[in-house]
Amino acid sequence: MRIVITRTRTQGEYTEGYLTIDGVRICSTLENSNAQVPAGEYVITLLKCKQYSRKMPCLNAEAPCSKCPKQKFICSNSVLPCYCPMLKPGNGVHNRLDGSILVGQYNCLNSLIHPKTVFDALYERIRKSISRGNKVILCVK
Repeated sequence: MRIVITRTRTQGEYTEGYLTIDGVRICSTLENSNAQVPAGEYVITLLKCKQYSRKMPCLNAEAPCSKCPKQKFICSNSVLPCYCPMLKPGNGVHNRLDGSILVGQYNCLNSLIHPKTVFDALYERIRKSISRGNKVILCVK
């Protein structure tokens, strides 16, 4: 499976874009301009994240989850304690310097709505593709 993130606009602290799978537009994306991943291709792996206590789609196989302390309270807009680029739910990027790519539906400048619903559907597609033995490639343009 090939996932493509196309960045469309950078303004101040945020970078907007959209995510497509095999040429079909799936959702909008939002990143912090100061901590975004460089353009290129990444292999997505599902790794257990200590902070979220679940598997998350990470962009690098050596995610520093072993260094992350487990947080007592987690909401969908929380920030990881260290740089760990991954696809995750969230509705805004203010002070988010962990390299995450937030997914959801575009609402207005620097804001996404329905992040959990969109993330769950995207996660299931990635999980099923990996369980079938396919490689999931993320291309950031």
